Amino acid sequence: MTPFLLTFAIVHCADEAVMASDQKSSRSIIAEHCIECHRVPGFAEEARNPDIKAPDFQAIADDRKTYTTKRLHAFLRQPHFPMRALILSESDIQNLINYIRGLRKGSSEID
Repeated sequence: MTPFLLTFAIVHCADEAVMASDQKSSRSIIAEHCIECHRVPGFAEEARNPDIKAPDFQAIADDRKTYTTKRLHAFLRQPHFPMRALILSESDIQNLINYIRGLRKGSSEID
């Protein structure tokens, strides 16, 4: 194996490991903080409180014009109703944004 291919393989495997870790972290945050109010693909529907009218994660992902990365970051950075006690680290915010962006269909023209 050439040094280039070896380096590429190592970097690719490291990226995969980081992505898997980020995905696991995102799912943990979502399970702890999000599914009570938001419908999230891959999570049990019965966990969601139907009286709270929070947008579905898929709807957030699909509405690229409203929910840009910058807006999502600002929104998650500030505690807000009904999530006044929600305080996330920068890495948690980025993991959630990456999770939502991963739900998007097709390429992201607006972000």
